[in-house]
Amino acid sequence: MNGPQPSGEDAQLNMPVSQILSRIACDSRPAISKMRVPRELEIVLNGPVGPQRLRDDTIVIDEGGWYRTLTPSASWSAANEVLFSNLGERNPDAEIDEVVSEYHRLGLPLTWCVYPWTRPGDLGERLLARGATQSLIQAFLGSSALPLELVDGVEVEQIDPESTAAYEAYIGVMTACYSLPADEEAFRRRRYYQLSTGPEPSMHLFIGRYNGAAVGCAAMMIKEDSAHFTGDCILPAFQARGIFQSLIAARLRVLRDMGISIVTGHGNEQSAFWVKRFGFKSITGIVLPNRGISFLV
Repeated sequence: MNGPQPSGEDAQLNMPVSQILSRIACDSRPAISKMRVPRELEIVLNGPVGPQRLRDDTIVIDEGGWYRTLTPSASWSAANEVLFSNLGERNPDAEIDEVVSEYHRLGLPLTWCVYPWTRPGDLGERLLARGATQSLIQAFLGSSALPLELVDGVEVEQIDPESTAAYEAYIGVMTACYSLPADEEAFRRRRYYQLSTGPEPSMHLFIGRYNGAAVGCAAMMIKEDSAHFTGDCILPAFQARGIFQSLIAARLRVLRDMGISIVTGHGNEQSAFWVKRFGFKSITGIVLPNRGISFLV
């Protein structure tokens, strides 16, 4: 991303997509060697990278066109992820097996993200051949100026982590929505509190209420001059009642007050349908196809 570079932990966690693409541009392979990467694309791709996913024992491998995390204490797949990879052409299968075995030796799950430009072009098929399952993801870009309103009957509360009742309500809904294992719940309880407190919190938490009951949750990470929406989830019995829209509208309002205009998000096919209707745009029209596939190996 452009702009001043953050220091400390945040600096280590910002994934330099431009370095990945510049390395590929120097390669003899022509697939994307002449592509110009807009700043918006860098922001969208960097969206999931942040301290909200990193435990104290997380190892971050951020070099040579790779960004991946390995967390020995975590059974949650998002804590053990290859977000970007740069396999060689000569013997990619050996590299794939080496990476996968590094996680499996520790009894860890592994999520490997594959994009239209990921090399080799048949990486998805190679992972499927190793027993992986796949899910489709999409990346979105929007403006905080989108004219989205809260739906009647829905209340959205921005959580004050110092309010025990409000914070526990958020944790409870999130845990129920995602069926979090105990270790992941404990980690998020501690880390989200750290990130959402203080004079300039980097994480903001929201809860959606319907008829007074806490039934949905959402969060956003502040990343320099943009925000990444994450953690949107509605309890199944309360879906299709405007809670998802209201959680998005509330965050857009907060961002307008903060003077932040750029909003990003990653979502599955179900949420993608609604996000597009709300006015967000896929990154297809910028430079690269918007679809990626997440493989659980």
